[in-house]
Amino acid sequence: MKTAVSRKRNDSQRGNALVESAAILLPLLGLLFLVVDLSLALFTKATLQQAAEAGVRFAVTTRLATGQSYLTDSIVQVVQQSSLGLLNGANGACKISVNYFNAVTGAASTGTGGDVVQVSVGGYNYKPIGILKSASPVSINASSSDVMESCPLAGCPPITNPAPPVCP
Repeated sequence: MKTAVSRKRNDSQRGNALVESAAILLPLLGLLFLVVDLSLALFTKATLQQAAEAGVRFAVTTRLATGQSYLTDSIVQVVQQSSLGLLNGANGACKISVNYFNAVTGAASTGTGGDVVQVSVGGYNYKPIGILKSASPVSINASSSDVMESCPLAGCPPITNPAPPVCP
């Protein structure tokens, strides 16, 4: 049988469970959203890195993509197709740079066989969505390079578009 004193003590402790639950649940949810945000940022970085690597793998073959007339435009197309939609459109193409270097001297080159090709994705801004939403966007960059194969007997394809697309 409950006495009046024990009933009074139980009534006064009913609100404690709600307060304790809120005190534990709020930081736990904050931590969960932080983990989701960091996971998405790492996924974005890995995707952009994989897209740059796909562009370099395509570039070393010195061939043109379907519908393209210039090697650099072909590489940009491959990077955009491999980026899972992160680099779509003209804005995405403007974040991709393709550079050619002489393999011996390291000086800038025209992109003939035996040169080093470097494909970079720069300035992609990841905007946090969870607990870090108020934080400024995080700039994510990715880069990859390799040595180009010798040109085929028919000759190297044209490298750079003389009228490249204008970046907004």
